[in-house]
Amino acid sequence: MYLRLRELGLDELHGCHIPELIDYDDELQLLCMTMVKRPYILDFGGAFLDDPPQFSEETMAEWWAEKREQFGRRLPDVARILQSLAELGIHVLDVNANNISWPD
Repeated sequence: MYLRLRELGLDELHGCHIPELIDYDDELQLLCMTMVKRPYILDFGGAFLDDPPQFSEETMAEWWAEKREQFGRRLPDVARILQSLAELGIHVLDVNANNISWPD
């Protein structure tokens, strides 16, 4: 995910900072990235490239209900971020207040 973001020159999305990939090692499974302050989008470990996973309508409704509970008034912002990432072929499932966060 971070390689794609780097290729696109994307270090911010809808006002949220995205860490920039500095270097990586496939063999050691290490990433070196910049640090970011809130607001931010982090942790693309649970993301899929290009082909989104397929879930039932019921499963997705439950997922969105959980996100509504987690993000409250910020849910439209989260949805906009996820849609923009999906348009780039990055489908993020691990969405929580630790991975997408704004100052209080």
